[in-house]
Amino acid sequence: MKRWRVAPLAAAVALVLSGCGGTGGGDGARSGGGKGELLVWVDNTRMPAAQQYKKAHPDVKMRIVTIPPDAGYVPTKVSLANRTKRGWPDVVFLANPAETATLASEKFGYAAPLDDLVPKTVRDGFSPGSLDTCTFGGKTYCLRNDIAPTVLWYDAKLMARYGYQVPKTWAEYRQTGLKAAAEHPGTIVGAVNGKYGAGIYFGSSGCPTRDTLSLTEVHIDLGRPECTRVADLLQPLARKKAVTTVVPIDPGFAKFGKGDKILMLPAPAWFGDFMFAPAFKVPSGRIAAAPMPTWPGESKPYAGQVGGGAFLVSSHAGGRTKQAADLVRWMTTDVNLQAKQPTYPAFTAAAQKWGEAKSKDPYYASDPMPALTAAANALRPGFGAVRFEADWQSSFNDTVVKAVDSGNNLRSSLGSWQDKLEAAAKTSGYTLG
Repeated sequence: MKRWRVAPLAAAVALVLSGCGGTGGGDGARSGGGKGELLVWVDNTRMPAAQQYKKAHPDVKMRIVTIPPDAGYVPTKVSLANRTKRGWPDVVFLANPAETATLASEKFGYAAPLDDLVPKTVRDGFSPGSLDTCTFGGKTYCLRNDIAPTVLWYDAKLMARYGYQVPKTWAEYRQTGLKAAAEHPGTIVGAVNGKYGAGIYFGSSGCPTRDTLSLTEVHIDLGRPECTRVADLLQPLARKKAVTTVVPIDPGFAKFGKGDKILMLPAPAWFGDFMFAPAFKVPSGRIAAAPMPTWPGESKPYAGQVGGGAFLVSSHAGGRTKQAADLVRWMTTDVNLQAKQPTYPAFTAAAQKWGEAKSKDPYYASDPMPALTAAANALRPGFGAVRFEADWQSSFNDTVVKAVDSGNNLRSSLGSWQDKLEAAAKTSGYTLG
């Protein structure tokens, strides 16, 4: 099987600069510079698929533009189009699905509801809960291309060498982490930083840090047991350095992999291909996946979310709206197309096909698909797309991560995080519900 690798930033920029066309388009007949073209914005990874659709539909006038996956890029360009009253893409891919909350807001008015454009039978084919980040006030504003459910990645070789068992509960996870820290100093069982802490631990626990009730109302309550139990879990692990605040995508994190210090790592599905071998330098035949541990009082393990992408249709597409919706539907649900993409498909039938090759990948110590499939079907509800995504991450670092680094009480830091989240939500135009 072909292994996917993460391209360096410079290479990604070069690919963008060498991409097709430039920005343009507009409302009604003005789309595509007044030529009535279906204007499509996608990242470099989605470009071949969009070109394939264009080739298969010669009757549809299309112009495909490559855009960078940078956070804020699409909202910035759409804001410019709103000011000039032209330049809206009819279809856009978001590398950050949380931006749907911005583009669907009354202020932007860009994203078109898809409920009448994509049949419910099709929407029901997506993994349970995967369209929650697309849904506001009962309306669906995007279709997910891929999702990033979290699993418990672990080094099977180290587990066997140390005589440890893969934990099934968070209590067992904590016990194993503390034991590893004592018996094998420097060993880590998790990473707590930004979205890799907030989305994985607090997200899987169901802590309401960003529970969207509508496009204008959000629920935040870090005093709930679903939040305090995470702080209690991490407190002793942080004290013994069994969890690190080094960001997994930071080059410095590779020291853990090279030194055989990653015993376990709760992380999204895409870490299997994109991080352990190319970034962490963990050799073949060692990494395996297990379901996320189960929280106290619950009978099933829930997954958090860190990543994934989404497609939106413009409310300015006019007579091309149905064509735009058909393209989005095909891009996200065509089984043969999705089976070849690098990350976990949001559409269930495509994920099953995608998993056939993953199950045979010799890099893994055992078939990761049972754990990945279980996680995709157990996304924790309440993790919504919000307009304060950047502040959600930075405020976590300014409070909880700071408490980890300084050795302070993590429960106490939740109050400060709550204050920062509420302030960010209000600044972003939300009322608190």
